[in-house]
Amino acid sequence: MITNVDDHRSFTRMDVDCGLRFKMDGSNDLMVGTVHNLSAQGVSFATDEPLPQDAELFIEVNSGGGSVPPLMAKAQVLRCQEANNGEYEVACSMQISA
Repeated sequence: MITNVDDHRSFTRMDVDCGLRFKMDGSNDLMVGTVHNLSAQGVSFATDEPLPQDAELFIEVNSGGGSVPPLMAKAQVLRCQEANNGEYEVACSMQISA
């Protein structure tokens, strides 16, 4: 565990730029987004659709290279805000699947 003293987080965030696929719990509609940063317990990404706070998501993050298996996780939307470019910035807590 790495602790960042400045913002009281338990894990360091990593800036990333990769694709994300997700669906809301109870839905078969696959949606896409772009990951901005990732930590052991959370993810921040942009998408075209607004997501309700507390929505449960199933997410898949691919490294793009194929040498690393995709990250599969259950996530909960903490906040969703419209950005200047018309996309929505979504912050989620997550639990990584085994």
